Amino acid sequence: MFTYTVSLPKEAIIVITYRCNARCHMCNTWQYPSKPEDEIQPSDLESLPTNMVFCNITGGEPFIRQDIGEFINVLTKKAKRIVVSTNGYFTDRVVKLTEQYPALGVRISIEGLPAANDQLRGIKDGFDHGIRTLMELHRMGRKDIGFGITLSDRNILDLMELYQLGKAMDLEFASCVVHNSYYFHKFDNTITKLDDFDRELQKLITDLLKSKRVKNWFRAYLNYGIINYAHGNKRLLPCEMGTDVFCLDPFGNIMPCNGLDMSMGNIKKKSFREIWNSPEAQKVREAVKECQKECWMVGSVAPAMKKYIMVPTLWVLKNKIRLALGKDVEACLKQ
Repeated sequence: MFTYTVSLPKEAIIVITYRCNARCHMCNTWQYPSKPEDEIQPSDLESLPTNMVFCNITGGEPFIRQDIGEFINVLTKKAKRIVVSTNGYFTDRVVKLTEQYPALGVRISIEGLPAANDQLRGIKDGFDHGIRTLMELHRMGRKDIGFGITLSDRNILDLMELYQLGKAMDLEFASCVVHNSYYFHKFDNTITKLDDFDRELQKLITDLLKSKRVKNWFRAYLNYGIINYAHGNKRLLPCEMGTDVFCLDPFGNIMPCNGLDMSMGNIKKKSFREIWNSPEAQKVREAVKECQKECWMVGSVAPAMKKYIMVPTLWVLKNKIRLALGKDVEACLKQ
């Protein structure tokens, strides 16, 4: 039988549960929780490739799983850098895990100032819990920590305040934007406040470009892509999910991403290499090439920026020159 030989991926998104203690406005995953008995186990990850650059552990809320540390233990042998995405509600669990794995990255989802966050997250005192967790990790001297906001019409006006808070605390700050997909069980997220998106994101992009950190310059480009996405334009970079990156769902399915509902195979039944080089995987990759969603999710954007580094680099150089000349950055797209 003919077999394909595809280079092993360098990045992974590992979804260990669809259970969640939040009730987010922009995501309905909590209404469709996975059953504990159906979820993947740490041992199911043993056949994943080694020498990966990055792995993101997410959910649902990953800290609902009491065995999250066992997943980290397996993945430390697979990836150089591991980051857990969480709402930060379970402070004690997060702290305990980072005591065991000091290099572990933690990103806490905070959707704005307290009122906006708790309304959007649907969780009482969610902002307080998230900030308390960040402050405790900061006190412990953890370096790879920060928070991120999922931008929508409801919280775009909180963007800069939250960014300044992160800046004052010397934390990493990430921004993304609402999407619709099977993963979120959400198909009615819309962006209508385009003027607010343009104005607030241009402020953020300008500040990031003025930073002394090169990493922030490229984050400016990522946010430029958010404006582009909000306006319904074509994606700025090719999407190669299912080739450079894969997504493992809580049931063991190897998916290209959390936007396209197609499985390459199940890790509980076959090894990762068997799945990755299978005809089913090739069909999924062909579907990715034909995908018209134009998503701009960090899981697909970050590896694409690394692969096509000259595209964001030229944009950064052009706009740093514009700022040096006293001009505004070219951030607002109204095509």
